[in-house]
Amino acid sequence: MAQADVILVGGGVIGASCARALAGRGVSVMVLDDGPKPGAATSAAAGMLAPFAEAEPEDSFLGFCVRARDLYTELARELEEETGTDIGLWNEGILQVAMAESDVANLKDTVAWRRQSGFTVDWISVDELREIVPGIGHDALGAAFAPEDGALDPMALRWALLESARQRYGATFVQESAQQILFEGERVCGVRTAETDHECGAVVIAAGSWSGQVRGVPGPLPVEPIRGQIAALEWPTGEPPAIVYADGGYVLARSGEALAGATMERAGFTATTTEEGIAGVLETARRIYPALAEAPVKRSWAGLRPGTPDGRPVIGVDPVIGNLWYATGHGRNGILLAGITGELLAQEFAGEELEYDLDFVSPGRFRA
Repeated sequence: MAQADVILVGGGVIGASCARALAGRGVSVMVLDDGPKPGAATSAAAGMLAPFAEAEPEDSFLGFCVRARDLYTELARELEEETGTDIGLWNEGILQVAMAESDVANLKDTVAWRRQSGFTVDWISVDELREIVPGIGHDALGAAFAPEDGALDPMALRWALLESARQRYGATFVQESAQQILFEGERVCGVRTAETDHECGAVVIAAGSWSGQVRGVPGPLPVEPIRGQIAALEWPTGEPPAIVYADGGYVLARSGEALAGATMERAGFTATTTEEGIAGVLETARRIYPALAEAPVKRSWAGLRPGTPDGRPVIGVDPVIGNLWYATGHGRNGILLAGITGELLAQEFAGEELEYDLDFVSPGRFRA
């Protein structure tokens, strides 16, 4: 007899969300995770809910991301009721600041198409900007303001999702590392770890950048690590909390700190910072907030985002193996998309009507 209906390989925020959503539908779930790896995306993430940060015109993915952001209002309430955990949801807006005249034209065009598409985004003047962000750099010329965007605490979210899955819905968490997917014929039948073989009815691969390294996964699974370096500084005294993008970087306020990020580097599984990378992050942060020039760096770290060739995640069932599922490849949007990923995968697994057609994130799109 199977030990679980589903084994989830990976206990980061994506795996945790899938565990809760599946277990909440009466599916017996086992999560296999031997603890955070160096560079694990959840523990390294800044936690922004920023669907507009990299959006392109006429991209259906944007609506998906906005819906993902909006789900957190209800999810945050549910998780606090179920676990007592506050996930730190802050939804007072994100600013994309123009630091040059060319930025002004581009951002005004961006605001125009976003508004025409029905989204809540505004252009604000430099005077209006300074009312929200008094300490913004002198180069600032105005900003695109998405008033419903925000951020949350990634580790609090992961903890709350796992606690809900375990305590409320009966999911189990096993601190072992998945090494190999096991098969009977063309069906998955279990997962091998260094300690034992765990039997199951289905497997979900949610191991982030390491998803393609589990033996037996049909492949190649085109998920690769993209390194992002981040630094934490003291938040400027008297400055109201804000999240500001500019010059390809960002500064985010959390718990009295300014989180400054982030690089985008193909460095394999090397989850260490570099002098050059952190220097670039700090240069941008201090241009955004000149007061940060006087603030010492409290710490710095690097995370490995699971990227895909088209920048979209891999969610859904394998095109050939009917009981092998994927929830991986979320890149820079892992925290934003965690909640909706769990719900959609569980909907498809349970045969429910899907809120979204998953073709645009289907695992089959990368198969010849």
